[in-house]
Amino acid sequence: MRLVRAVFYFEAITNLVSAAFALFLPGAFLGHFVSEPLPVGAVEFGRWYAVLLVVLSLVLLAALREGSDRFLRPVIGAYLVGDALQIGVAIQLGSAAGASGLPVHAAIWTSAFYAVVRIYYLVGTRRQP
Repeated sequence: MRLVRAVFYFEAITNLVSAAFALFLPGAFLGHFVSEPLPVGAVEFGRWYAVLLVVLSLVLLAALREGSDRFLRPVIGAYLVGDALQIGVAIQLGSAAGASGLPVHAAIWTSAFYAVVRIYYLVGTRRQP
């Protein structure tokens, strides 16, 4: 499970980098996903996304640093739900905005990869009766 935990650390760090990008350059961040100009309100929602991503990433890092599966399992379970939602939202975005480019596909495939790793972790760390 060391490799799986390393994947989760990598995810948290890349999420924090993405959050910094979305927080300080929200228009550029969102511009990777849609080709049409965005209203100011939409750009500011990009900042809210960044704030939530920072909080979620810090929760994941704290659970990883704690060291036991007791705290990490519920966090990973919540992230797994997030993966499913992220895939659905990315598909919807691609349909609604015609944004079928690399960033949308990358979001889908990255979420699918993390979902598989999370399932592997959750199955591998479940308590045996």
